[in-house]
Amino acid sequence: MTDHDSAGSTIPLTGWRASLRSIEAAAVAGLVAAVGWIYALVRLLDGPGVEASEEEITRYFSDPDTGWDTLFVLQVLVIATAGFLWFIGVIRNRVGTPTPKLFDTVFFGGGILVAGMIFIGSAALAAPFILADRGMDVDPGAASMIRSYALVVLAVFAPRVAALVVFSSSTLGLRTGVLPRWMILVGYAVGVSMLLNVTFYSPSVYIFPGWIALLSLVLLFHHHPQRPRSE
Repeated sequence: MTDHDSAGSTIPLTGWRASLRSIEAAAVAGLVAAVGWIYALVRLLDGPGVEASEEEITRYFSDPDTGWDTLFVLQVLVIATAGFLWFIGVIRNRVGTPTPKLFDTVFFGGGILVAGMIFIGSAALAAPFILADRGMDVDPGAASMIRSYALVVLAVFAPRVAALVVFSSSTLGLRTGVLPRWMILVGYAVGVSMLLNVTFYSPSVYIFPGWIALLSLVLLFHHHPQRPRSE
């Protein structure tokens, strides 16, 4: 890997700087993001669904054990999202300079949007748990409405934007030869499923983290010559 000094000349990256930009670093960051997102979303989506009655919601949030680990779950979510952003950055550096600018821009911009949507949706899901953990009463109607809002963000909007990330990364892999052909086909299939999914069910939020985990494993074990991006 290389970098540029103040005079514009190219210098090789060594030691920890090269390690942080390596494909192994991207794979580890992707796995951290996938595992952290899945864990955090499973915990935050636990509880009464949008169709639950007021009695069920009140009983659930009246439990003194409800919400005790919410702050820890949110910390895991933050670390996972940071890992995802590092994953995006290293992948862009890994692909190199001869990339189609359109797909590169969609990959980068879509990744930022997905991260933001996961933060917004997760914050909405966490709000009733925070109130319950502080011993405050949770209004059933408000809890149901905010959960519905979170599901719109996480199960409707985020997967469509994530589909653009999957499509663009698969196209970049096809154009540059970084990814094996079977992974490219899997990526297109996953992207279509997220784009055309018309359900409102929470399991759909796990498709994108699952794809990131698979892509990270492929990058970890399917090596290609380094093609760093020019700075």
